[in-house]
Amino acid sequence: MVEIRAPEERTCTACGRSEYWDEDAENWRVDDEVGDVYCVHDWDVTGSFTPVEK
Repeated sequence: MVEIRAPEERTCTACGRSEYWDEDAENWRVDDEVGDVYCVHDWDVTGSFTPVEK
């Protein structure tokens, strides 16, 4: 069986905004670091996260 999973947290490499996934709301929520509201966020996707798990 293969399971597809999503990241549970992310941080913008440009402004430092950090967010976490709220399972109940099914949406991203801002953590402590709000960052720049005008930033076009560049999330810290490094390739080490694998969405497919066997």
